[in-house]
Amino acid sequence: MTTTPELLGLSHTPLGLEHPYEQGPTERFPRDPVAGQPVTLGVATWPPGSAEAVWATWVVEGTAEGGQAEGVCVGDDHERSLWRVQLPPFSRGQRVAYRLFARQRDRRLELVGFSFTVAGWCRVTRVVEARASADALTVEYACEDPSVHPCLVFSVASPERVHVRLTVVHPASQAGPAQGTNGATQVAVEMTPHSMVSVTGGLRFAVARRSCRIEVSRTDGSWTLQESAPLACLVRQAGEVLRVRQTFASPSDEMFFGFGERYNALNQRGNSLDVRVFDQYKNQGLRTYLPVPFFLSSRGYGLYLATPRHVAYDLAVSHPVRWSFDAELGTDGELEYDVMIGDPRRVIRAFADQVGRPALPPAWVFGPWMSGNDWNSQEVVLAQAHRTAELGIPATVLVIEAWSDEATFYIWNDAHYALKPPEQPFRYADFSFPGEGRWPDPKGMIDELHRLGIHVLLWQIPVMKGLDAPHPQHDADEAYMMERRFCVCDAAGSPHRIRPFWFRGGMVLDFTNPEAAQWWLSKRAYLLEELGIDGFKTDGGEHLWGRELRFADGRRGDELWNLYPNLYVDAYHRFARDKNRGDAITFSRAGFVGAQAFPCHWAGDENSTWEAFRASVIAGLNAGISGVPFWGWDLAGFGGEIPSAELYSRAAAMATFCPIMQYHSEFNEHRLPSRDRTPWNVAERTAEPRALEIYRRLAQLRMRLLPYIQAEAAHCAETGEPLLRPLFLDWPTDPQVWSIDDQYCFGRALLVAPVLEAGATQRRLYLPEGEWQDLWDGTVDPGKQWVVRSVPLDIIPVYRRLGAPWPGLGR
Repeated sequence: MTTTPELLGLSHTPLGLEHPYEQGPTERFPRDPVAGQPVTLGVATWPPGSAEAVWATWVVEGTAEGGQAEGVCVGDDHERSLWRVQLPPFSRGQRVAYRLFARQRDRRLELVGFSFTVAGWCRVTRVVEARASADALTVEYACEDPSVHPCLVFSVASPERVHVRLTVVHPASQAGPAQGTNGATQVAVEMTPHSMVSVTGGLRFAVARRSCRIEVSRTDGSWTLQESAPLACLVRQAGEVLRVRQTFASPSDEMFFGFGERYNALNQRGNSLDVRVFDQYKNQGLRTYLPVPFFLSSRGYGLYLATPRHVAYDLAVSHPVRWSFDAELGTDGELEYDVMIGDPRRVIRAFADQVGRPALPPAWVFGPWMSGNDWNSQEVVLAQAHRTAELGIPATVLVIEAWSDEATFYIWNDAHYALKPPEQPFRYADFSFPGEGRWPDPKGMIDELHRLGIHVLLWQIPVMKGLDAPHPQHDADEAYMMERRFCVCDAAGSPHRIRPFWFRGGMVLDFTNPEAAQWWLSKRAYLLEELGIDGFKTDGGEHLWGRELRFADGRRGDELWNLYPNLYVDAYHRFARDKNRGDAITFSRAGFVGAQAFPCHWAGDENSTWEAFRASVIAGLNAGISGVPFWGWDLAGFGGEIPSAELYSRAAAMATFCPIMQYHSEFNEHRLPSRDRTPWNVAERTAEPRALEIYRRLAQLRMRLLPYIQAEAAHCAETGEPLLRPLFLDWPTDPQVWSIDDQYCFGRALLVAPVLEAGATQRRLYLPEGEWQDLWDGTVDPGKQWVVRSVPLDIIPVYRRLGAPWPGLGR
């Protein structure tokens, strides 16, 4: 006879972990209900099978409206039963309070204290007033919700840039008449039966009387951006606007490029994208570590939303000839954006003018890099470095990931030391290094790597790791960090604990607090000052989930979620460069607008597959369009079984013509045989000696390319243009190039067509206008044609554009 277990628990967490893409089983969906949509409550009871019924009661506060909804069990896991309770749709502005109940015979459990206020989309209904100055048009609207008073100011920042400021305020708080950027005396708007028109600075602004839609165009008719639906605001209660949405006409042939480091496609038409820094381990799809709210259009403009908050783009998904953005607002109710007009190169330069041009890394960054997460001892690191030298394979950078105790992240594994007060940094003399330890002489090791011409980066994350076992130095540091409030906090002022899986339970340093940043970095100063390392691999930065998180400077999680990796990496970058007199770098995975100021980035975690190879090429092109030119990837992937010799050689060839050329491998618990991505290990594991020989020749070629790469990198830093250049950047009037996403220019002189398919013996590629010399056999072909190039394993199609800047190959 089976006995039903006693009902012990009932749980419901309305916001859950605030995972940006996934819904937890006990959450409310949507977390923030919208008018007209039903509301689903996720509930758990335990142990499994103990509850006979689950239900909710709800009331609309201030009214007699209310009801009861029965739950449905949707399954059990090992510890609980999961239920769904469906509430009906509600209306905008209604505040709904609800309770949850579970019953087992005469035993009843109850959860109380839950509520939400329903938001709803409201459109503008009429133009209240339109005013013009010599360089601006101001349009004030009435809205379906009378507490909302949208106002748009279009300013002519230059003949090629329109600045837009959108404010959403209550009429009583509306400021005086908006002025143009030069404070010119206002003039009347030209009135027609259907619209109000202002012509300023060679641009025409028109707002339709009936539809309230704005149109911005050049007076010569060469360019137009037109709203195709009225401005809409997501309003929760009187005067509280959460988001705004603008929708624009988009002809069916319009293409959209950029949006940060995106892996899924080059042309994003037909996709819904959002701007959210996120750690997606492999198979990124539409998600990214490095989003940027900027794109350029094939119709001759770009648009940059100057907000760190969440943005969602609908790129002709909901409607075949419309695109829209939906942007979160802060408490100030403002959003600013810029429209840049011109060809792609001009748009990218204008974007760089707005957000800052890339910093130029030291020249040694552009040589070949080597790395492996299993390189967790001095013996292994030096063996790898000496092996590459003995084999005649050049390397200029070596990254050591598994160097620290992974408790403090600033003390070498196996080092002996006396506990220090947490406010005092260590010096190198405070440590002794046993001969039998993993790092018996870190300073001697780094000196030897430098003797070999190899610069050294050490791995870091911005986290005080949560530990299960006592660790005196870590525990003292952690207590000090909490005492001084150096960590990001939750809404109640308690330390925020990381919610994602990676480093879950750890605390995140608050880099908005200068004292916290100085304390944290001071513990790493001896690595630069005394050991002479050359920078840091600044991993992570995507650990913040939670809009109510609190920072020392008063900002919250909803404003700093995307900005946090920049704050973190910027602090490390300035710290390393200050200590090394400018000759240091950071190498980062996550970032946001402005990440080009600490310029070196890599594409994150990928498998060793042809699919991941193709996705990485696209990610690099999108990153460059979005203002991050000094980018690389773990060639041929870093995770899982080692790549085939063919994939490794093809990927190494592409990486040779990529801003940063690096191989790296995932931690594999010292699995034998080794999964290192060194060329000699790949050759040995695949029984393909050619893999080693091909990589050696490519790495040597990379060194001969350095004068060219350095010159083109300086051009990128000067102009903001990318080093990996989609073909439409330089040939925008050629309709062929806009759809090409599997070849690119590396700098202004070299056209590269990576071999992206297994077993390929030929590569079809497009040569744009000009004359093109095959880099390998010297033959010259005219442009504006498709050609087929033979591609034996040791050949990647590369053509030099005659007449473009070219210092030649070094010796």
